[in-house]
Amino acid sequence: MKTWKDNMEETKQRYIRWWYGEGIVLNMWEHFQEGVAPHAEVSAPAPARDLNQKWFDPAWRADYLDWYVAHSCLKADILPVANTQLGPGSLAAILGGVLEGGDDTIWIHPNPSFTDDITFDPASPAYQLHKELLRACKAKANGHYYVGMPDLMEGLDVLAALKGTDQVLLDTVMQPEVLEHQMQQINDIYFRVFDELYDIIREGDEMAFCYFSSWAPGKMTKLQSDISTMISEEDFRRFVQPFLRQQCQRIDFTLYHLDGVGAMHHLPALLEIEELKAIQWTPGVGEPQGGSAKWYDLYRRILDGGKSVMASWVTLDELRPLLDHIGGEGVHLEMDFHNEWEVEQAMRIVEEYTSSSAARTLADFQRQADAPRETLGVTTGRAAGTADDDLLLPLMNAVVEGKREQAVDLTRRAIDAGIAPQRLINDCMIKAMGEVGQRFESGKAFVPQLLMAGRAMKGAVELLKPLMAGVASATLGKVVIGTVKGDLHDIGKNLVASMLEGCGFEVVNIGIDVPSEKFVEAVEENHADILCMSALLTTTMGYMRDVIAAIEAAGIRDQVKIMVGGAPVSQQFADEIGADGYSDNANSAVGVAKKLMNQ
Repeated sequence: MKTWKDNMEETKQRYIRWWYGEGIVLNMWEHFQEGVAPHAEVSAPAPARDLNQKWFDPAWRADYLDWYVAHSCLKADILPVANTQLGPGSLAAILGGVLEGGDDTIWIHPNPSFTDDITFDPASPAYQLHKELLRACKAKANGHYYVGMPDLMEGLDVLAALKGTDQVLLDTVMQPEVLEHQMQQINDIYFRVFDELYDIIREGDEMAFCYFSSWAPGKMTKLQSDISTMISEEDFRRFVQPFLRQQCQRIDFTLYHLDGVGAMHHLPALLEIEELKAIQWTPGVGEPQGGSAKWYDLYRRILDGGKSVMASWVTLDELRPLLDHIGGEGVHLEMDFHNEWEVEQAMRIVEEYTSSSAARTLADFQRQADAPRETLGVTTGRAAGTADDDLLLPLMNAVVEGKREQAVDLTRRAIDAGIAPQRLINDCMIKAMGEVGQRFESGKAFVPQLLMAGRAMKGAVELLKPLMAGVASATLGKVVIGTVKGDLHDIGKNLVASMLEGCGFEVVNIGIDVPSEKFVEAVEENHADILCMSALLTTTMGYMRDVIAAIEAAGIRDQVKIMVGGAPVSQQFADEIGADGYSDNANSAVGVAKKLMNQ
């Protein structure tokens, strides 16, 4: 294989050292083209007719990627690799999820025909698309660059894409054995799909991976479990860790994508997986990127735990301080480069931290006995419930513990005993949801527990609604809630909706990808007191401004309070767009809503 990258052999050696905890790799995710001399005379294809051609036409994508790599900077350890990804977690599409091309990414919607028994159909259109795309790119590459492995992902994230995040989280409590069985089914299918795709893209034993544009001398993969931010350490060790360990045992070179501060509590469990080679850190929206001093201690914990580390989106000015603090052994730098001058400056800096020890071959590393891995301890705890009178306490505990059938039965008995519905809500259910919210904020409960409590509370409230018809004080206010246009994320919005309902608000949840006219219509039809908008993407949160403008144009701005939230949203942004309230989590959203109702 003769690639367009002049120093490919040196880069390979640096990667081998890095996989085994030595040296520095200086790379970037994706590429830049500005000011780069082409490596070959390759013409760009005609612009894609539409999003379907842009993402799902193998011939067009192969032509585009051929042009893209030919005109990309390949200095330092930047790799010649074609990014063939078909959405994050495209194994879900192979298993029946629905692909939809967006402007900047590919969405994978839940399988409308999902059943608990997960099976693999080799004739699946999505699987055929994967293979056709890889073969088209491999033929076009002609040995000049690697064809990257798509981001198949695995485990709970794929399962969430198939049947919905809420259901997966509920399954950790309601049917854990079924969930474990499904995780094993996904792993078994993953290995089959991975091996077949590897045979298409590999160059000898070598391969490259789309995510983070990485290379390895044998099979490699990027692992992750983004949904794990919402589960406990105990559940991570039950539903995630064993299946990650299987992958690390089957695939020689593994990189775990640790995504967001909410996932950091699972680091000890990751360090316990001896076969896991490296951990990549993504701080998440609203946090400083990977070169910030805020993450030095995290990198040291990873390195001290026997893993190599990947720091991402490091800027040139952050490079030297980062290496001063974490050293130059087992460090992969995904830089935020914009031009070749920056690459050359970074190369000079990295040279100062490069060990002068004799280079070792892959065979040398493979002969080494694996050193024992350090593991970090974990503590667990459970908050005590609050006391109430003898009659209401069991109902409150049932809601807190997410026992829906018991909560419904106790509510029916309370009604028969003549207890007023308003008292059951105010003195029991609202207190119960408040207790769950406090446990969540203190890290003693996680999203599955919030969902289970909300489910139990809703079951009980359904019995009370007919008894409260026409009672003005039955609710604290009416709320319309939705995720703004262009954004398909709903877990945070649904949590806020559940907490608001549990604390006495009437909630109308109008879903995801909601245009401004639908927000206006819902506010008018429901005579809403509060409008809540959610966004998880920086590219969609600006649409909140459009919704507020539409509310004003409809002449109802003085009739409704507006709350905003979501990972990229801040108090400053809320103030800038004229929102009345902002919250950064489901529990505090209740307090903000109550305050707005009392204004």
